[in-house]
Amino acid sequence: MSDFWVLARKEIMNLVRDKKLLFGLIVVPLIIYPALGKMMQFGFESATKETQVAIVNFDDGNYGELLIKALNATPNVTVTVISAGSVEEALKKAVEAEHNVLVVIPSNFSEGIESNEVATVQIYGVFKGLSSGMAESVSEGRINAVINVLSEEIARLKVARLGVSNPGAVLHPIRAESKSYFMGRVVDVPPTVVSQVLSSQSVSLPLIVFLMVTITAQMSAGAVAAEKENKTLETLLTLPVKRTTIVASKISGTAVMGLVAALAYMIGLRSYLGTFQVDTGISLEELGLGLTPEGMALFALIVFLTIIFALSLAMLLAVYAEDVQSANTVVSSVILPLAFPAFMLMFVDLTQVPTVARYALLALPFTHPIVAYRYALTGDYSSMLLSVAYLSVIALVTLYMTARIFSSEKVLTAKISWGKKRKKT
Repeated sequence: MSDFWVLARKEIMNLVRDKKLLFGLIVVPLIIYPALGKMMQFGFESATKETQVAIVNFDDGNYGELLIKALNATPNVTVTVISAGSVEEALKKAVEAEHNVLVVIPSNFSEGIESNEVATVQIYGVFKGLSSGMAESVSEGRINAVINVLSEEIARLKVARLGVSNPGAVLHPIRAESKSYFMGRVVDVPPTVVSQVLSSQSVSLPLIVFLMVTITAQMSAGAVAAEKENKTLETLLTLPVKRTTIVASKISGTAVMGLVAALAYMIGLRSYLGTFQVDTGISLEELGLGLTPEGMALFALIVFLTIIFALSLAMLLAVYAEDVQSANTVVSSVILPLAFPAFMLMFVDLTQVPTVARYALLALPFTHPIVAYRYALTGDYSSMLLSVAYLSVIALVTLYMTARIFSSEKVLTAKISWGKKRKKT
């Protein structure tokens, strides 16, 4: 077995033995995030599964009974008619019976409708504590939807009595038909639906890249700083092994764990963020988008090159740290400003920003995995190959600089004073 594989295996085993690191890399993304998403999903389902409606009807006409029948026919709505002498008494009974909503039909409800006046129905959301109020909000929406349908139906009847042959054209003289022009073709889908599909693909990736880069960079910096802090770096450098081999083995070993972390966070965050996504009824294929094996291979290569750059840069920065804590501080102060601008791509496409800002973003290596995924969806493999070429050059340059530092004695003597004043001699 070559020296490189021996050192790389040693680096991986050192990282695997660190239980805190494994917890952050595997347990948190694969267990905590999905569990949190399931709990939130349970909360959503609990809030939306059933609406318990209490109704107090002070109206003697026909329209009050018609509204009660309409609510009874509504799915996921259970109606209970209560008797009360006032609204305050009805509210107390609704609280005692644990209803979500109280609907109050006033005494002049039918009279107002028959007199061509606006009839008002009062809806009270009944809160049982300091919760999020989601159940009450959903219940109100359901009641309003029923009232709107009933209101429009009554309006149709009134307009029809006036002798109008098409009441719907009088009530709604203008109708909008929404379509989308996407990827050079017309799609019979509203822009809001297309936006939901695209946002579901673009929101989670910047978070994954940000976490992946931060964790792997701190892993790499911590490995070097630990060797320096424990005084084992000197022993490692005295071995009859090329220092470039030492650098390559450390980066390769940490890169393997970085890829594991990237995969774990991608699975965990996708599961967590999927809780907030609404089923739009349209797939990526219907929009002319999709991932091919070639696109996935190029995307994986771009992610790997990004990790290599982050690891080599972190190792280069860790040389100037005296311990693990200062190494994490140095890496965070450099890596975070480089990775943070990529969050802009959660809201805009790269083609929508000014030219100067676009090239500034493309100069940052951490932008390329995000735009590469979009290129993979659209089949723009030439742009992905340009990203591979650029990241390869950047990674090789950073690796060369790291190897040069490790080949000199600066790897043992370099440090940052962090603003400490030197004592005058």
